[in-house]
Parts: sequence; C-alpha cells; structure tokens
Amino acid sequence: MWADNETTQDLLNYEVHCDLIKEYLTAKELLPLTIGVFGDWGSGKSSIMRMLEEKLKADEKVLTIYFNSWLFESYEDAKISILENIILELSKNETLSNEAKKKVLELLSRVDYMKLTSDGLKKYGKNVIDIIATGGIGTAIEAGFSMLNQDTLTDLKKADTEELNKYIKKEKENPSKTTIKSFKNNFAKLIELTNFDSVVIFVDDLDRCMPERVIETLEAIKLFLSVDNTAFVIGADERILKHSISMHLKLHTFKNDSSYLYDSEQIVTDYIEKLIQIPYHIPKLSPSEIESYKNLLFCQNKLSPNEFDLIYKNYRTFREKEFYMAYSLGDIKEIINLNDYIELERLLEISHIMSLMITNILKGNPRQTKRFLNTFILRQKLGKVAKLEIDSFILIKLMLLEYFNTPLFKKLNDFQSKNDGFIKEVRLLESVYIDTENIEIPDTLKEWEEEKNKNWIKLEPKIGEIDLRDYFWLARDKTGSTLSDMHTVSRHIQNIYRGLVSDKEPERRVKLNEVKQITDEDISELIRLFEKNIHSIQDIKIHLKSLHKMIIQVNQYTFYEQYISIIKNTSYSKVSKFPFIKEDLEQILIKENRLSNNINELLLKYSNESISPLQIASKKFIEENNN
Repeated sequence: MWADNETTQDLLNYEVHCDLIKEYLTAKELLPLTIGVFGDWGSGKSSIMRMLEEKLKADEKVLTIYFNSWLFESYEDAKISILENIILELSKNETLSNEAKKKVLELLSRVDYMKLTSDGLKKYGKNVIDIIATGGIGTAIEAGFSMLNQDTLTDLKKADTEELNKYIKKEKENPSKTTIKSFKNNFAKLIELTNFDSVVIFVDDLDRCMPERVIETLEAIKLFLSVDNTAFVIGADERILKHSISMHLKLHTFKNDSSYLYDSEQIVTDYIEKLIQIPYHIPKLSPSEIESYKNLLFCQNKLSPNEFDLIYKNYRTFREKEFYMAYSLGDIKEIINLNDYIELERLLEISHIMSLMITNILKGNPRQTKRFLNTFILRQKLGKVAKLEIDSFILIKLMLLEYFNTPLFKKLNDFQSKNDGFIKEVRLLESVYIDTENIEIPDTLKEWEEEKNKNWIKLEPKIGEIDLRDYFWLARDKTGSTLSDMHTVSRHIQNIYRGLVSDKEPERRVKLNEVKQITDEDISELIRLFEKNIHSIQDIKIHLKSLHKMIIQVNQYTFYEQYISIIKNTSYSKVSKFPFIKEDLEQILIKENRLSNNINELLLKYSNESISPLQIASKKFIEENNN
C-alpha cells in the first residue's frame, strides 16, 4: 500500500518541469514573478513544488519559504495570515543584520495594526481593548497587538466609544502605518537587506480554500508582496481559481447568452493573467510514464529500502537516456534478482497491459493511479486470504468498469448473481465487438454501444465464459464503489456537486450552468456521487431534482439510462412521497423513446405499490397509456 502524500522522490519524471520552472525563478531580470503550477486534483502539483524547493535550497543565494494556504483557512483575514507568516519566516534567517531585524519588527507592527482594525474592533468592539489592557503588555503581544504600548492601552481603556473611533480614524490616516505603498516599500527594503539574490515563496493548496480566501491571498501577493527579487509559485487547480474569480466579480449568471458567457470567461482569464504571469500546466501522464510510475511503486512496496534505492538510482540513469520508454520488468531484472520476489515479478509482468488499460480511464492522474493500485493490492490480498483463484487481469478489468461506470458494474453483478457467476450478455457483446459476429444487440444492451463501454469489452481478457462470482465477492461491499466516492474526484467536481445539492436554489442554478463546461467523464463522476448519496441518506428530494435537471441538460442516452437505474434501485419508501418522479421519467421518455420499456416497467412497479403520491401518479400514467 502507498501513502497519499507529496514527495521529493521523483517517480514521475517531474524533474524536467522543476528544472524549467527553476530557470524562470532564478532569472533575476524576470523578478518579481508569479508562476502558477496548474493541474487537476492529484496531478502532482505539491510534489513538483517540494522537489523544486529542494533544488532551490541548494543555492545559498536563494531563500525559500513554503506557505500552505489550507492550514490558515480558519484565519479571519487571508491577507494578514500570508503577510504575517512570510515575514515571520524571513525573520528566522540567522544572517539578518540589525537593520533587517528592525525592518521585520516594523512590518510585524503594521500587520498587528491590520489585525486590530480589521478583526479586533470589528469582531469584539471595545472589549478587545479591555482584554488586552487587563492582561498587560504581555497579553497584547501574545494576542498580536504589539504596536499598542501600555500608555496607549491605559488611555484607550478609559476612552468612550467615540474617542476610540477617533483613535482608529487617526491611525488609519497615518500613511506610515496603513498605505499599501508604504508597506510594499518596507517589504522591498527587507528583501534587499536579506542579501539574497531572490526569495521564492511557495503557496500550496490554494484551491482547497473558499473563493473569498483565494482572492484575498492572490491580491495580497500582488498588492503587498510582489517586489524586486521575489518570486511566488502558486500550486492550484486553475478551474478553482477561475471559479473563485467569477464568484468574486459576480460574473456567475443564469443567462445562456453566448456573448455574455464569452465576455465573462475573458474577464476571468484577464484577471488571472494580471495576477499570475506564467501559467505552467502539468501534462497528463502517458502510458509509458504510468507504467514506469507503477513499476517503481511496486518495487518500493516489495523491496527493502536499500534494494529500492538501487532501483531508483538505475531508473534515474535510464530516464536520462530513454525519455519516452517505460522502465519495465527487463530493466528491473538487471538490477535485482526477482527469484526471491515472485509476487513483485507477477505484478511487473502485468504492469504493461494494466498501464494501457488505466491511463485513459484514470486520465493520467498519479493520485488516482495510486488509489487504484491500493484497492487492487487490497483485493489481491483478500483473495489470497480467502483461498480464491484470482486472475489479476480479470480483477483489473472489472475494477476499471467499477471505476468509470458504476451502474454498468452493478448490472454485471446482477447478471452474474442470477446465472451462477456467468454473464451471457457479456459473452454476446464479445462475440459482436471482438469476434465481429453479425449479431443484433438487443435494446436492453444499447448502452454498451457507447465507445468507451465498447472499448472496455474489447480489453483482454475475455470474461464472458468465466465464472466471476469470486471477483464480485471481493467487491461485495463495493457495489456502491469505493473508487468513486467524494475523496476520489477532483475538487472542482466536488465543488459543483456540493452546489447542486445545496438547499439554496440560486446556488444550484449556478452549478447547473457550470455543468455545461465539463467533460462526459466529469459528469459520470457527478452521477456516481449522486448515486452514492441517494442510497445513503434519507432526505433525497433535492438530490433527485438536481440529478434529473443535470441529466436533461446533458441529454445523452447513457446518462438517462443511469438515472433510471438509480431511481429503480432506490427503495420505494424513500421515493414514495415524490410524485414529480413520474413527470421526470415522462420527460426522459419524450427525449429518448428507446427507454420506454425501462420507464413503463418502473412506473408499472410503482403503480402496484402501497398508496402514496408516487403510486397515485404512476397508476394514472399507466391507466392513461392503456386507454
């Protein structure tokens, strides 16, 4: 099993990205500079930033500071948290001169003042002064209000609210304490006094923060901290940044006007370009890169640290010569005698075909790949403990379907459970798509005509004549699919899903509009999240309504079929009070007549249930259509 953490060990050949970004960060003529390291959830942004930090630390003339935005999410003011933490990190430099130390204290005093004016009085009113004054100057410093000396505290404690407001007004009008330009000039002076050629500040996990915090952090960098000899590296999902900017500028709309949408998108793009000069997008991994990555993970998991170190060093040498080739079984055999590692050798033997199978489905995403492998290894071990004869290729093939199309995976489970583990439907599809036999596919299997489902059928090995009971037994608690829960989808999709099930109608409408901009794979992710929660929570009204609206908007046969399957597999007690389900199914029927049998069968079933709003509506539909 493998931990889901960033690393400075380069198993992904990311050093090329680090070297290129480093060139920009150390080019003094380009500073000040802000670089965005953009990538989907799990693409390796944090690992690249950590590796880059390690490279820069080797240069004595470069100071690096790492700031994790997510750790300070609970702070009231994002600007203050990033300003304070960066200044404090600078103050830890043991080579600071006395003049530089004074500049640190001066800047911290200004940050303290910002705390008082933006948080203290706004949040606590005059009570904050009472608390600080009562506790003495020690409490003041501890609370972060170090610019208030004891005399000032005493005077303020005696003052009434009007006098207190006058004091704050006077302090705000003091240009030496409050202006952005003054703060920026002093920060620039501090950077100059550090005697480093450049100060590189890494801002990680910004896309995990709320929209307003994202904007405040970006603006703090632009307004206060972007000075000579500084560079910022921001790791984020660009989609989250765009969403945050759109919310900040109130550009989200319910309009479908194409020119308005185009202009809004351009405004967001322009905004990002002003804040981030160089966007660097992490490319998705190729099949050979996925294969190398998996092989290294397998070796890391099965070998001793010393043996893996030999493999890793050899891989680094190999990568310098063979940029496009996979680091494979043959290469590893030259370094380690695998006779003592039978399980590792078996994993490496199936690695190539596994890589071809999962690259497209997992979208070349390192984290998704690692999670997939963790589940695969876990099921392999479970099979051994249960003394089952498990073919790894079949296990992988079924897990892939479980991952990218949970409803179809569940269908196969239903099929095999009714036929002693064999699936005649799959055997028929293999005859058509692999053996090219001229057999008509029945309407009940029409969803398999979709290209990605057809490609899955074509994957080796054939399973139509295999007893699959043991494989589905391994996944018996996964028919809801652990591979498709909230933690395995990108933060962007998580954000859309949460909006779609919000109890606020305007927010649901905004997110429904965002669905138009995402891929079919992302929509499948959303449907899986809906399905999981519809089956696990009690109050599903909003979930049902939002899911239906999304399906109608997308208007694809496969998604209609998945929607019907979700409704069908939801207990009657949960849906009985919702007569709108009948109307929603009718709307699908109008758009996709091929599903008439499925819909009629479901409504007939409801019409024979105990009396409820849905039963009455369904019975009326059946009676009208029988006349």
